[in-house]
Amino acid sequence: MKRTFSSALFLLACSISVLASTQPDTGPFDAVLAARAKNGGFDYKGVDGQDKKRLAAYLANVGDAKPAEMSAEEKKAFYINAYNVIAIQTLLDNSGKKITDIDGAFKTSKHKVGGEMLTLDDIENKLREGKDARIHFAIVCASKSCPPLAAKAYRAEGLSETLDKQGKLFVNDPSKNVIDKSKNRVSLSMIFNWNRKEFERDAGTLQKYLSKYVSDPATATWVASLTTEPDFLQYDWNPNQP
Repeated sequence: MKRTFSSALFLLACSISVLASTQPDTGPFDAVLAARAKNGGFDYKGVDGQDKKRLAAYLANVGDAKPAEMSAEEKKAFYINAYNVIAIQTLLDNSGKKITDIDGAFKTSKHKVGGEMLTLDDIENKLREGKDARIHFAIVCASKSCPPLAAKAYRAEGLSETLDKQGKLFVNDPSKNVIDKSKNRVSLSMIFNWNRKEFERDAGTLQKYLSKYVSDPATATWVASLTTEPDFLQYDWNPNQP
């Protein structure tokens, strides 16, 4: 009986080990974000040798991961983290440049992600397959007009609540979106324009989607009822250095 029980425990441990190996260890990325993610941006200038080693370790983890074996929420968190770490590394590799000034940053430069060679646009398209427009509140293209960079890597556990929190932070940030009922003004981030079909798919209209994340209830009701087109703000591609 003792031998049988011990064997069962061994097999269970092996099974857990195999399952865990399909998930990239976010520890190195968490450590870098804890030190460098500040005020919604990333302190590129403060990055030191230890940070670089940790980013390299996490990028290796991302490359070797097995998204095909992940649940839908695990896969979503994985690709969000992959996008964010690659965007950060892209700026670190091209010091002093905007990401839009880096040739092929979005469309042609490929990185090993889950055993595939993917561009940033490819990763975003992988996320779109999940049909959840909230991903656009979490992926950060290393620029000032992007949503705030979370100070911790995303995880499957509690992901929906985390994405809703990100949405509220982004929508109610007056430097990213201007929503002023008293002045009858709604001027939104270009993110809402570029990805409009996704937001409309999830709520019927862009205004109704937006209203779910507006903090003030009266303003949220007003936004949801709007039939006029919002304005869209110029996107600031300067690095999101805090």
